[in-house]
Amino acid sequence: MTSVTETVDKWITSGLFETTPQGLRPSEGFRTTVADKRSTVTAADVVNGLPDDLQNADVDPDVLATYMALRESDPDVSSSQALVLSVLLNSDEAGSPPTAGAPEGFLPVHGPDASRLIDLCDRCVVYVWREDCSPCDGIRSRLETVFGYEPPEGVLALSVYGPDAPDLLRERYNVVGAPTTLFTLAGSVDARFVGVADAQTIEREIDTLRDRTV
Repeated sequence: MTSVTETVDKWITSGLFETTPQGLRPSEGFRTTVADKRSTVTAADVVNGLPDDLQNADVDPDVLATYMALRESDPDVSSSQALVLSVLLNSDEAGSPPTAGAPEGFLPVHGPDASRLIDLCDRCVVYVWREDCSPCDGIRSRLETVFGYEPPEGVLALSVYGPDAPDLLRERYNVVGAPTTLFTLAGSVDARFVGVADAQTIEREIDTLRDRTV
């Protein structure tokens, strides 16, 4: 399975995205496709027009239009990759999220975008970190050992810089410090590690999460 980064690189090559001095953005042609989709998206589409893996999700019409355009433009992209990129393309957050403490295989996102993806994706592992944190360094290396370049199939791995959204993390997920690793199922926290956990414990928790019925 290709990574989100590899997928975006392919889209740049194909002209779906373009690089600018301000960063990566959808090409004019793709923006037109999304606008056309958005003009036809109705409430019924949001409720009934989603693929099976998103049938129970509360999807914003702009995200849905982008998702539909991505899947149409690149039939090979997975539904999960298209969903993640649709959320990020419709993000209200300015600038790129901090990445210095993100483990390999984890997608760095702003707190509000993490919350949206947790609500939309069945199974997520969310790693919350801060700087100057030796326990964060310890569990990051263990997460990299377990996840490698790509997370286990069916699990979305996200990395959030805790000081980026402390109120949201505390109020929605009871995260009050770092490192904290959340295992979420259908939008709710199913399990959590506070501090450092060994690689075998992390692997067992991921297996448990994948076995859970949504």
